[in-house]
Amino acid sequence: MATVKPNTDSIVAHLRGVRDAVADELDQRADRVRAVVEAHRHTGALAAHTRVRTNRTDSTVTLEDPAVYAINYGHLTPNGRWVPGIHAIEAGL
Repeated sequence: MATVKPNTDSIVAHLRGVRDAVADELDQRADRVRAVVEAHRHTGALAAHTRVRTNRTDSTVTLEDPAVYAINYGHLTPNGRWVPGIHAIEAGL
């Protein structure tokens, strides 16, 4: 009968090859997010606040701008005109 150790996920997640593969995948996704952000540069603030963080077992792309929701998903202007979002987050999925 086979048994599975309770910490198998942790063992696999910390393997060098797995960590490298996760980092490589994030780099590709981050490049797609950056491309969308750069193509829609208005003030440069969003591009300046785009961060890529790689930890021991995972990685994240973060858009750290106070208006990121409005920029990404769209918003209404004060006069009621709809401004479509750039959907940079979705480009990284």
